[in-house]
Amino acid sequence: MTAAAVVVRRIEVRPPSKRGEFAHVVRFSMVVILGVWMFLAADSATFRDAGSVSRHLLPFQSLIQDRPAIEQRMFRELQEGLLEAEVRRADRGSWPAVASLAADGIPPFASDPTARGGQYVWRLIVNGSVVNYLGLPSRPGAPAWLVLVQEPEPGALPDPAREDEEHHRLITGDMLHVSTWVRATAVIPSGTIRAPQAEGWTQLYAVGPALTQPAPLPKP
Repeated sequence: MTAAAVVVRRIEVRPPSKRGEFAHVVRFSMVVILGVWMFLAADSATFRDAGSVSRHLLPFQSLIQDRPAIEQRMFRELQEGLLEAEVRRADRGSWPAVASLAADGIPPFASDPTARGGQYVWRLIVNGSVVNYLGLPSRPGAPAWLVLVQEPEPGALPDPAREDEEHHRLITGDMLHVSTWVRATAVIPSGTIRAPQAEGWTQLYAVGPALTQPAPLPKP
């Protein structure tokens, strides 16, 4: 009998880089935080008392729990998509293109034929420290959507705000001011949207504006 030759193959297994592993941890943590926000908005007795929360809302602001189910789904998907975009922004130094997010199946940028609200055309607009992810509907009568991100100005002092719905801190330490907006009509002005409230947009919250004061700056 002839013994069959035994081929020994060596495979090098490398652990993920510390930065990449940390980014995954941050991504998971942000998803957990998002889930807590949505849970509180939907189930907590504290936030079911709409009267106590709405007293702190401005005329252009609204709670997502008071919106139609289709808008609630889009809101959740936008929060997920924003968290993924923030991770890539911190890791690569630039905001990911819509095509990149869509190719990786990130909602709501990836095409979803089952979406009851119809398909959207998304575009990224970056103008200095202002970032827009703008979604225009393909279906007539559907609302337009906007995620507005304000990055810190170059040379600005550290932002003392605590992390909440409107304040997201990147792993780089930069604090972002973020907000989600909806507009009933899809007639959108050209250019960067900096003040949506002045252009007929409604700002949406999961649990409402933060009522606590920012932490004081550390003494030198």
